[in-house]
Amino acid sequence: GGSCCDRAIDLVRLIRTLHGDTFGIAVAGHPEGHPSSSSPEDELDHLQQKIEAGADFIITQFFYDANLFLDYVKRCRARGITCPILPGIMPIQSYSSFVRMTKFCNISVPSKVMELLEPIKHDDEAVKDIGCEISADLCRTILSASPEDGGVDGVHFYTLNLERSVTRI
Repeated sequence: GGSCCDRAIDLVRLIRTLHGDTFGIAVAGHPEGHPSSSSPEDELDHLQQKIEAGADFIITQFFYDANLFLDYVKRCRARGITCPILPGIMPIQSYSSFVRMTKFCNISVPSKVMELLEPIKHDDEAVKDIGCEISADLCRTILSASPEDGGVDGVHFYTLNLERSVTRI
């Protein structure tokens, strides 16, 4: 606390002030809500302010339910947020890291994902294989959806320096 850039909007403004349009600026989006937001509407207010301050596009927190993302995009569009929104896709590399990251980031996990992973949780290769399928399905669903339904034209992969799964997807 106490620095010039305690909030993302402050950093966006500083970059635009110091460097104009030299850099493209992405800001975070949270389809399941930001932990510090009091409501989904409050969060969209903050997101809209970051875009108005000069952010160019949004990359979302990772998720495992395509409908959460598609609904999020529709809510953003209804608010007048028209910039590109890229879904954050994080391939599942191991069961333990998946559980740790989803708990740490407060990400909900659809029961069908748990049903696929639970029986193979001790087999890292099988988990990785299913993880690639889950991520590929997310991408297919999102990329094939119409813009009116929240579809977008690209994705962002969180590789965590484990890029092999991304090349498989």
